[in-house]
Amino acid sequence: MKNNQRIVSIDCGSNSIKYRQYRWQKSNILVLEDTKRLKIRLGSGAFSRDGLIANDVLSTIVGGFKKLSKRARSNSASIVRAVGTSALRSAGNAKEVCEIIRRDTGIEITVLSGNEEARLLQYVRPKKNFKKKKCLVVDIGGGSTEFYHADADNEFIRSVDLGAVRVMENRDKASDWSCLKSMLAELNHDSIETVLGVGANARIAVRIFGAGNASSASLADLKNAEANLAGVSVEELSGAFSLSIDRAELVPHVIKIWMAILDRLPLANLHASKWNLCDGVIQQWLMDNNFPTCQILLDAPME
Repeated sequence: MKNNQRIVSIDCGSNSIKYRQYRWQKSNILVLEDTKRLKIRLGSGAFSRDGLIANDVLSTIVGGFKKLSKRARSNSASIVRAVGTSALRSAGNAKEVCEIIRRDTGIEITVLSGNEEARLLQYVRPKKNFKKKKCLVVDIGGGSTEFYHADADNEFIRSVDLGAVRVMENRDKASDWSCLKSMLAELNHDSIETVLGVGANARIAVRIFGAGNASSASLADLKNAEANLAGVSVEELSGAFSLSIDRAELVPHVIKIWMAILDRLPLANLHASKWNLCDGVIQQWLMDNNFPTCQILLDAPME
């Protein structure tokens, strides 16, 4: 790789499409220099009764990918990696959707299984004062939630079909919540001191509802948040905390999932990371292409 060469990662998620662009700075450093978020909710169709992404939504998705493709080309990105997650795993017409995007934009989407998505969480780097073996990494998305934990003996890699969009649209099932509890029961609860959340759903929860300097949020903080949100409109929540409407309307459902997780881990508080799935996709590409020591610096503003 050459200095200033650019690599792009795209996460085609259930609530939005995220774009991250990185610049190769030195032999072992990639710097995040550009981010973009498209408010396109694939999950509304994928999680519906017919399980199909509608034609009008598909047109919007293709239009969005054309913009991202143009953005990558204008910045001379030499590599573009795109993945799909829960919505594309669930959609009955996912293959057709991905083929149309490839045909019209040149971007090929790899649809990850839940466990493949969860495995990418291994690349999250906890803060220096966190002990990695006592840290459970969690990513609550629009359609699913992923978990990763590793100690000297075992890896814990799990995915469950509980996400903020799925819960908001009443597409969650009692069996999914039972599955979440069963998964967490596999962990040694006394060994988990930190739940490290990745993505906006973690950052928003900690920033808005964390106590003190908002560096973390406890189960008690989230219970208070749930009580205080009663009767608060989406518009009020959006205005009070500078959230887009599509994020604000998910907050109560995100809180519900975080509470279910922390309720099973009595010693842990929720902390948030700047990392998101796009970073894991690029880190995996680096590993696959013999750049195992390369570091990603996340200094660009987050969208």
